[in-house]
Amino acid sequence: MDTTTRPETVVGTDPRPAVPGLLTAVHLVDILAPGMEGLARWLAEAGADVTGSIPEATQTSPVVAALEAAGVRVHVGFDAGHVRTDRTAVVWSGVVAGSHPELDRAQVLRLPVIGRAVALKALSVQAGAGAVAVAGSRSTTTAAAALAHVLDDGRTGWVLTAPARDGAAGHAGDGDRVVVDLCPDAGTHEAAPPGAWQHRPAPHFLTTEPKFAAALILATSANAPHFEDNIAGLNAAERLARNAAVVVLPTWDTSTANLRERLGDRPVPDQRVVTVGTDPASTVWIMTPRWTGTDFRVVLRYQKTDHAFVLPVAGRHHALAVCAAIATALVLGEDPQAVAERAASFRGVERSLAPVGSQRGVAVVDSRARHPREVAQDVEAARMLTDGSLLVVLEPDGIARTSEHAAELGAALKGVDHALLLPVSTPLVHHTVPDPLDAVEQAARRKLGDGKVQRARSGPCEPGPEQLIGELAAEGDLVLVVGTGQAERLGARLLSHLAAPGAPIPQHL
Repeated sequence: MDTTTRPETVVGTDPRPAVPGLLTAVHLVDILAPGMEGLARWLAEAGADVTGSIPEATQTSPVVAALEAAGVRVHVGFDAGHVRTDRTAVVWSGVVAGSHPELDRAQVLRLPVIGRAVALKALSVQAGAGAVAVAGSRSTTTAAAALAHVLDDGRTGWVLTAPARDGAAGHAGDGDRVVVDLCPDAGTHEAAPPGAWQHRPAPHFLTTEPKFAAALILATSANAPHFEDNIAGLNAAERLARNAAVVVLPTWDTSTANLRERLGDRPVPDQRVVTVGTDPASTVWIMTPRWTGTDFRVVLRYQKTDHAFVLPVAGRHHALAVCAAIATALVLGEDPQAVAERAASFRGVERSLAPVGSQRGVAVVDSRARHPREVAQDVEAARMLTDGSLLVVLEPDGIARTSEHAAELGAALKGVDHALLLPVSTPLVHHTVPDPLDAVEQAARRKLGDGKVQRARSGPCEPGPEQLIGELAAEGDLVLVVGTGQAERLGARLLSHLAAPGAPIPQHL
């Protein structure tokens, strides 16, 4: 880890793709926060001078080593001295509670402090006609990673919220095309409310809207706290769609039908609106996906020609997301055979219905789902992966989101054999609202019954979640761990506990 001052990186005379001026020498606050890794890697590979800070507890993470290998200078801990006067901007994810020494230092130095979304807008503007957006109020992660994968011709770059399994979250490529995941769910944006100074970037920077070669929009429904209702989600999607030459809309999410109607009522000149779905009337018709037990086999019909694909992902909803990415690639004119070959090696996204391992005949699978619909879909898919009992550990994301969607989150656990609820993941140390986990628990009990819902308690004498699940799981069962806070490490901890129930869990887990 570099804590010393080095000579400045000299940006090449013709970096490809070009780095936006505001981001030529940037500091990223908490570079391991959701969505920040991909941005950091893209900037570093594109020729920017990138520094970033990380919590001390994460300094041994393999992600840190990968960032340093990409050219990012990583500082351990959060300190005002990490923000130097030569920075052109400071970027943060929104996952910050209260004051922060690096953000406060940037304000003192009058440096532009911008959110991740504004940084993504900057590089999209720079990419011009080569920018391809994946967006929507939710469920973009798999589609964005799949689109980057099937377009990966060596020249295409990408900035993703989460990497494909065994892949990178960000890559600059050496061409003009870049795939950008504009999902609002990169972090739990509840610590600094909208309108706080941290959300106000340099005004001159917001004068240009990016023009996208294509926009794949997955959903337009409500997703608190980002979109408080369906109208807010629809309006945001329309603003993006009207700046894209091609708009790809899946038909399996009914919310996108409203966007299709709006675009039809007030069409954009020369814009092409494409549908993809299992309806034969779709522009790209997905013939019924067939699950073999290890992958999905699917045929897509486009322009009266059938194309066969093998998709090694679990969950029908994830397979459909990959199909939406494939449809976007076909509409952009990619060679179908090349797309098929690349799709056959896409195994999904890290922690998105991904196997962690097994011990004593108990399989553990990770899920990064946040929205209730995503949780319900991953639970339904996990049921198809086991003949034994399905145990789900749910860590709800954010006080604001959980408060708004508590009943839906509890209902999303319908059909599981046992549910363990973890405390809500939040950057807030103190809050004045009632604990929304109470409402989640009540809704889950209505669906499952009192004996099937348990709540993990904190305290020196309370058993940990891995112990609680370990006592319930038996050979042949599957444990689905859902969440993006402490749940990220729980799968590995559970396997360690199952391997040696009486032994201490290693500190690095």
